[in-house]
Amino acid sequence: MSVQHKSTSPSAIRVKIWQKAISTEEKLGVISRLEKGEQIVDICHNVRFAHGSMYAVLDNCDRFVESAKSGNKVVA
Repeated sequence: MSVQHKSTSPSAIRVKIWQKAISTEEKLGVISRLEKGEQIVDICHNVRFAHGSMYAVLDNCDRFVESAKSGNKVVA
């Protein structure tokens, strides 16, 4: 009698990924820290952002600053 084992390959294991909503204030705080010369890695660790989220904020930096001035919300 043979025993079948469950597959433990990476494709068989599902991990729930938690996503954090980032407020405009947090985004502006990140932008100001970058302007002061702080490194991206240090900001990611302190604020607990993923690197992809940080680069998305960087790509849309001008839009966030303009939205903060006008009071509109920007989705990015």
